[in-house]
Amino acid sequence: MDELKYVVAAPFKRNEGSSMLPQDFEFSLSFDLKWMTPEQASRILDIALNSHLLYMEDEHLHPAFDPSTVDIPRGFIPSKDILQQVTLVDQILEYIASCSNMDLKQVVSLVNNRHENLSGMVDVEVAALIIGRELGCDVDRFYEKVLQNVSING
Repeated sequence: MDELKYVVAAPFKRNEGSSMLPQDFEFSLSFDLKWMTPEQASRILDIALNSHLLYMEDEHLHPAFDPSTVDIPRGFIPSKDILQQVTLVDQILEYIASCSNMDLKQVVSLVNNRHENLSGMVDVEVAALIIGRELGCDVDRFYEKVLQNVSING
């Protein structure tokens, strides 16, 4: 998911702003950076909003993290895989990593350990919510989706 964070951060770093209109975000990805088509940029916007890397306020997009702290690798170009639907657990993990200022791998490790310690008696999404809460992240926004997943899968 670091790749998604690079893609989301790039338009904000390029425009040196803390907010932008959705169409400006899409324009930046497709025409300024030439990374994707406008349709793909729209899809990235949806994924970023669903992953809580971006949020809307007063019709403007705002990053849920500080883009200036994201070091985009020189010559970075997003892979085609980035357009694939991001799973709920990936969304939760990315949010926790962003909220807690931890490396995504550390968060994944904590969640996996908790999941194992609970002998797999809870879904990994539930273990992620527990870790997120312990790290001081407001994970309430994910409860309904996790409940739906647990009800469907369990």
